[in-house]
Amino acid sequence: MNPVHHLAQLDLNLLVVLDELLRVRSTTLAARRLGRTQSAVSHALGRLRTTLKDPLFVRVGAALRPTAVAEQLHAPLREVLDGAQALLTRSRAFDPGALERTFVVGGTDYAEILLMPRLMPALRREAPGVAITTRSLGDEVERALQAGEVDVVYGTRFRPLAGIVQQKVADEDMRVILRRGHPVLKKRMTVAEYVALDHVLVSPRGLPGGSVDAALEPMGLRRRVVLQLPHFAAAALIVAQTDLVVTLPEGFAHNMARRLGLEAVPVPFPLPGFTFSIAFSPVNQDDPAHAWFRARVIEAARGA
Repeated sequence: MNPVHHLAQLDLNLLVVLDELLRVRSTTLAARRLGRTQSAVSHALGRLRTTLKDPLFVRVGAALRPTAVAEQLHAPLREVLDGAQALLTRSRAFDPGALERTFVVGGTDYAEILLMPRLMPALRREAPGVAITTRSLGDEVERALQAGEVDVVYGTRFRPLAGIVQQKVADEDMRVILRRGHPVLKKRMTVAEYVALDHVLVSPRGLPGGSVDAALEPMGLRRRVVLQLPHFAAAALIVAQTDLVVTLPEGFAHNMARRLGLEAVPVPFPLPGFTFSIAFSPVNQDDPAHAWFRARVIEAARGA
């Protein structure tokens, strides 16, 4: 039977999975590139095998080797997918100046304070018909992305779930911020002095602990968190008026130090920094307006 006839009977999402598997020969890598879980890709492969009545791939070591049937399908599959993509994108050239749309950006006040002052002027110049709504999502980030309730989320950690694409934006080291004149600033802070201080923990998801506590644990050390809250700006304001300290990504730490007369000093022990990313639904990946907006968010995050 003609392979194209087979393909016409299949769900387009299954074809996308098959195409990616033929490219990378790995369910793990295919899942990562498609923004899905490995189990979802394996399930899709199972459906393809049932529908096409062929194993399609056999495992050889750590890689998947396509069967003769899968190899035969590759060329007509690309033709089908390329045609579908052309059909979806041929409507008109994208013009941001003519765009009338509200984008929903998920994130903490960290994103609002650092991104929005850079992002909004660019949007007003290029796309005056675009509006922004921000949402603080707490531990509902991934659910909101999967449900299509937000367009873009800016943050540091996203669960690797189906229906979420991540794109790295920037890396940041950590800094300790504390009020000017704080007694511990009389000399270089030691790790013993650091853990003896009273700490604020910023936890946007409302979960206990964090990267600082994970880094201290192998040293047999523990800090005393006397205040946990979800907002970065509130933590900085409280630190400015007390002897409490908070450990934050350096971009925000230096921003708040300038605004509030704080000191931002290095963390006195090895502490991994944060990788900031944007996350979005793969449904929007090839939408020209969404791609344009994501690019503007990334430029703002990198200070471009």
